[in-house]
Amino acid sequence: MDKALSNEPTIRDVCAACNNGVLSSLDNYICHAFDRDFAFIRERGEEVKLGYDYHMLKRWLLKMSYNSARMSNSDVALFQPLLPYIMGQNLSIGRSVKLFLDMTYPSVLPEEKTQNGMPMIVRPAINRVGFVGYNTPIGMKIVRAVHLRSFSFLLAFLPPTAKAASMQAFVVEFLASRPAARELRASLSQVSLHCDGIDCWTSIISGMTYRLKPRES
Repeated sequence: MDKALSNEPTIRDVCAACNNGVLSSLDNYICHAFDRDFAFIRERGEEVKLGYDYHMLKRWLLKMSYNSARMSNSDVALFQPLLPYIMGQNLSIGRSVKLFLDMTYPSVLPEEKTQNGMPMIVRPAINRVGFVGYNTPIGMKIVRAVHLRSFSFLLAFLPPTAKAASMQAFVVEFLASRPAARELRASLSQVSLHCDGIDCWTSIISGMTYRLKPRES
């Protein structure tokens, strides 16, 4: 996993001791979780049960997404108000970010993309940080995504002042567009779902298609 994500910068300017202290605990958590759950590529239709620590998981996902935003100079401003949450200093700040899990399954590479007409299976073996698109009644929107092999964690940023009703309306709309996904909640420590979210090739193309342009200096 480290090799796949090694091009992401660390959050050096948040706290001098972060990567040896507070943030290293997030890395330790995710490394154990990776070995236990994420390392194994799941097949389509497979039932998956994932145990999780909601805040540790979401804080690490936000940390990686923030690093990615800084590297691409794109949506950094979204993360600035969330830094106390990432640091574990204020858990309530993170409520404006909704967290979902969708599963990515192996797929056959389209015929026009194969060499000599030979079919090739594309498996979700690469860990990626970026975006995915989803359909809404008014067009396409994007959310942040961290892919750990078959597990695609999706982060949706809502206004910090959003009321509970509007947040729930967003969750309903989002899950309608990705019916195999599940919302992860702080009140729960386990989720069950089937590996039937999106095929690997489509996931890769979505990640290449939906990007934010670098912010002009």
